[in-house]
Amino acid sequence: MTLLSSRALSRLKCSATATNRKVIRSLSSTFQPKENDNSEQSDFTHPQDFVKIQFEPGEWDPDKKDPLYKPPFKSRAKIMSAEDYAQRPRVGFDEEFDSLRDAMVTLTWLTGADNDKIYDAYLQLMAKSSTTTSHEYVMRVIAQQFNLDIDRVAAIIQLAHNEDQYRKEGREIHYEVQDYVDRKIKEHIKNAYSEFDETDPIDFVEDPVGVDGGGDIDTRCASYVTVSDLEDVDRAAEEAVVREKTEARLKIDSHIYREDIDETRVEVKLSKEAKKLMSAQKSFKEEAERSPELCPMPGDNQERRGRWKYVAYAYNSGDKDKVSNKKRFSRAARKNQILDNVLVEHSGELRPASVAEVKSTSWKPLRDPKEFTITGANGVKDAWLRRTLQGEKGGWGRQKAPPEPKKAEPAAASDNNADEEIDDNSESEPVNDTDAPSDGGEAKDDKDKQE
Repeated sequence: MTLLSSRALSRLKCSATATNRKVIRSLSSTFQPKENDNSEQSDFTHPQDFVKIQFEPGEWDPDKKDPLYKPPFKSRAKIMSAEDYAQRPRVGFDEEFDSLRDAMVTLTWLTGADNDKIYDAYLQLMAKSSTTTSHEYVMRVIAQQFNLDIDRVAAIIQLAHNEDQYRKEGREIHYEVQDYVDRKIKEHIKNAYSEFDETDPIDFVEDPVGVDGGGDIDTRCASYVTVSDLEDVDRAAEEAVVREKTEARLKIDSHIYREDIDETRVEVKLSKEAKKLMSAQKSFKEEAERSPELCPMPGDNQERRGRWKYVAYAYNSGDKDKVSNKKRFSRAARKNQILDNVLVEHSGELRPASVAEVKSTSWKPLRDPKEFTITGANGVKDAWLRRTLQGEKGGWGRQKAPPEPKKAEPAAASDNNADEEIDDNSESEPVNDTDAPSDGGEAKDDKDKQE
């Protein structure tokens, strides 16, 4: 007789029983699923042309929505599995774990050299990319290459981008401090593993899911169901692992990545009423130019105040059904939808609002945390768009420090040198009074000649 949790039974499908009951895997740390043949990856195709790499499934998030939530744990250091760590005895006579393996702890450090490798990989991928790019896809590629979390990769690239901008401005960057910290922390990690006679991981590795002690999310249940011994639970668990990997592969391959678009150039859609309002404003503006008495400030062509930018949402008040729905926007409607019929008035011009302007108002859609983490606000993605679309130079990529200004000689030393030159001239060319007659002498000689 075997006991399985009720939640486990809802996920694990036992093919050996006539009841065709579903149960979830309750795996031990010794279970290893069979490796499948990945030869079909050569025929991988994606709806987006710039997607060329097929990602390997990692670890699921607690909500079972993202199969790339965490990269697979790959390290020389050995740690306890999440299931065994969650089922460890809670009561004992020791106040601490016997080893780093039993504590499910991995001491690792990401050095400055590793950060430079990640940033160089990003620059190479973006330089080789086609006209259509996606920072989300590029971050995924780098995360799989270095076996890191995509959030960590995005943070490293953004910090390296900021460092390049500081270097261009001539700010001092203390690389020697970073080298000293890396060396000391590496030394500390090596000594810690030598104390427990364990293998040093050397390379950086992300913490796996389950380090919090909760174990597998699917086994967190207090109720259990009796399962007959005739059911092959091990085979059902193996089939569940294969099925879960297939589902993860399908979800990854069908994912649509967000393309890099300059939202300042994308306008929202307008209805007939909004377009009619723009036409009325344009005709009134032309009439006001012909009739000075209709101008807001007649008799004065100078602007007396700075112009504000006004944003308004236009809708037909005669349609009662639409009015009742538009007065208050639900959370689901605001999640991924950009509000239409938004107008902007600036410097006497009425035009449709851009997507970037709508996102800066109270009608903005709910922000995607993953997209905001990858791209950020005024970050490396915006710098890339300014470089490719607007031709900006010096705002993206590696930057050189400005040349150091030449050091001028001290003012006191230059004054002393000038005084010495004057003294030298006076000594080399002495004045002879007899050879240089005065004006009075010259006048006397002229008088004698006249007589």
